[in-house]
Amino acid sequence: MASTATIPLLLFDMDGVLVDVSGSYRRAIIDTVYHFTGREVKPAQVQRLKDQGGYNDDWRLTHALIEEADMGVSFSRVVEEFQRRYRGDRWTGLIASETPLIDLATLAALRKGRILGIVTGRPEAEARYTIEKMGWKTFFPLLVPLEKQERRGKPDPFALQQALTMLGAAGVTVAPNEAAYVGDLGDDMEAARRAGMWAVGHVPPYLD
Repeated sequence: MASTATIPLLLFDMDGVLVDVSGSYRRAIIDTVYHFTGREVKPAQVQRLKDQGGYNDDWRLTHALIEEADMGVSFSRVVEEFQRRYRGDRWTGLIASETPLIDLATLAALRKGRILGIVTGRPEAEARYTIEKMGWKTFFPLLVPLEKQERRGKPDPFALQQALTMLGAAGVTVAPNEAAYVGDLGDDMEAARRAGMWAVGHVPPYLD
């Protein structure tokens, strides 16, 4: 494998790696479950499911918690209620409270001699809103959002492979072992390994 010092492509998950989602996505999970079930879910319970694997998608995690309470609520209703809280009307929901977990100076240093990209389960509109809000547009020329993943969420490596395909279409060839993916969950690490990339784990500060 190539030395980490010479990795030309550095890919990031967004939630829990670039962005603090403790008061946004995580809050939306807890509030949506309470809305349908009256149950108060603790942040630690959400994290345990995340660590268990198979719950990279917050909508599906929320639906699973509601089903545990024997509530027959459709997935589409869960998504609608979740988004009402998270995205809100004209971006006034919990998404507006998100803060960065990385500063611009660090991104500038990481960008030297590398391409930086984001591979995220966020819908494209939400990912681009966040990139614009944080002032990251010049740092991340590559974005692989939910819509480009063909419903193949991590730990499936498809989204990471899609990043290489998109670069290839732009005339930039990067081998899998010349890329690294920074994530905060076991599913992220497994997806990187399956894609033949370096797997770099990150623990969000709000989980310390």
